Amino acid sequence: MQTYSLVASRNLIMAEREMLKHAEPIRVLGSFGMQKEMPQNKTDTIVFRRALPIDAAANGAPNIDVNSYILSEGVTPGSRSITYQDVQCTLQQYGVLMKLSSKAEALYEDDIPKDMSKLVGEHMGSIEELIGYGVVRGGTNVIYLNGTARSAVNTALTGAAGLNKLRQAARILESAHASRVTERLASSVNYGTTAVEPGYLVFCHTDMEADVRNIPGFTPLVEYGQVKPVHSREIGSVEQFRFITSPYFKPFLVAGGTVTAGAFLSAGGTAGTTADVYPVVVMGQDAWGQVALKGMSAIDPTYLPAKTKSHANPLGQYGYVGATFWKTAVRLNETWMTRIETACTGL
Repeated sequence: MQTYSLVASRNLIMAEREMLKHAEPIRVLGSFGMQKEMPQNKTDTIVFRRALPIDAAANGAPNIDVNSYILSEGVTPGSRSITYQDVQCTLQQYGVLMKLSSKAEALYEDDIPKDMSKLVGEHMGSIEELIGYGVVRGGTNVIYLNGTARSAVNTALTGAAGLNKLRQAARILESAHASRVTERLASSVNYGTTAVEPGYLVFCHTDMEADVRNIPGFTPLVEYGQVKPVHSREIGSVEQFRFITSPYFKPFLVAGGTVTAGAFLSAGGTAGTTADVYPVVVMGQDAWGQVALKGMSAIDPTYLPAKTKSHANPLGQYGYVGATFWKTAVRLNETWMTRIETACTGL
């Protein structure tokens, strides 16, 4: 039987590219980490694999005893083998669906199907970003701006104290031989990577911009000169740190210590006396991995015009615009990322 979907429709192809195009500006975390494409055979399991360094210690960094490499004359040294580390995770399917009537499609002054494709794309980007953020903010390495627990945090990541905490995070990454980030996923609807200036990436909420700009040595983006930003949402840098903000990097509300009302953000505002705690994620290259929302295999769009009749819609009275996509994210090396938990000053 010849059906609407038997031959790939240009409407479906255009809907897919439109959705991906509108998802792209929202993606921050989705542009980084070790990237995997959706496999051709649609398996629900993804394996991230890497070769461990020779003499790898518990934190993944090489722990070399040079004396064990001294050669004796005429004696062949013992051979060593390669060790791989696999991190396996399961893909989950997510979907967004919108419905429209035949009257709205035919008579309304705006192009509703096109606007729905845009909104579906933006919503997919939001979902993908929150999936990644939920994974990376759950890392086991944590530094508190003050105190020894989240419930005590009532100090902001700003000034000399904030810079010291960033340096402490860098010390943790450096001791684990973490690499600075040198590439990101290309900012287009297609799958591919692009090189960026090396640095440790710092992901934080947009509320924190004022605090970050008050860290000693902060260089705003407009003063970079020849250095290109790693992302369109990068706001500046301090030493080897590149700050990227997003409103999706939400805080733990009223989870911190006692503060003066109005001095620090509380429950998303400045009224309370218990501080909101903002996770600031500092990471190196390939600290985590994800399936990229890119390319033809990443998204399965739905565009059923209202005029398309079927047993379920015999008079062509309604249609659908939507999409499904597969996604997973996983932390690959806990010692290559660190979370700083901080309060945020009120303005």
